[in-house]
Amino acid sequence: MRARWLPISAAVLFLGVVGAGAWAWHSPTLQVREVEIEGAVATRESEILERVDFWGERMFTADLSGAADAIADLPLVASVEITREWPGTVHITVREREPWGSWEQAGLRYTIDREGYVLGHRAPPAGSTTIVSNESYSLRAGDRVDHHAVDATAEIKEQIEQALGTRAIEFTYSPGEGIRVRTEDGQTALLGDSSGIAYKLAVWARVAEEALARDITYSTIDLRFGDRPVLR
Repeated sequence: MRARWLPISAAVLFLGVVGAGAWAWHSPTLQVREVEIEGAVATRESEILERVDFWGERMFTADLSGAADAIADLPLVASVEITREWPGTVHITVREREPWGSWEQAGLRYTIDREGYVLGHRAPPAGSTTIVSNESYSLRAGDRVDHHAVDATAEIKEQIEQALGTRAIEFTYSPGEGIRVRTEDGQTALLGDSSGIAYKLAVWARVAEEALARDITYSTIDLRFGDRPVLR
């Protein structure tokens, strides 16, 4: 008798599980009813919510990946992570771009991050680097300046004191030349793009030593061509 009831009990259990699953799938309890945002400071929450299109959708099927891609397109956003928090909340964690320095162009100074993205006119970190460009057009948040110039500047600032025993006090940029640097002891060098900065600085140091020993004076050293420096 007991053996007869086993298939019936199994069928009843199966139907119960299926019914519970169907209820959960269609239940309003498991719809997206709330969106939480964390990490947005310079980015307005309203801008983030405008890019979220899963309100009222099922928690199971809400397109979190698509929403993350849309939010990541905002100019001040570096990365986005979106998670489901059952039963009806979606949590958005935003990591914004961090100010690194300034880019001065067309008479205006813009704060940029380490990758060269323009963050606007808010204050850069105290004591940070300014790159002065000779380009004449204005910029807006989300634009990207020449990141090779930013890379070169960051590397020069980090390595120049050890290589030459001096500090860089001025960085200028032009599209045709790249980065030009002036040091606190009056030297000026044209280093171009960010390729081989350590090698270029080493060449500069050797030329400076030889020029001092041979009493050679020059105003600018062009290091864009690696081991073929040009003195002017």
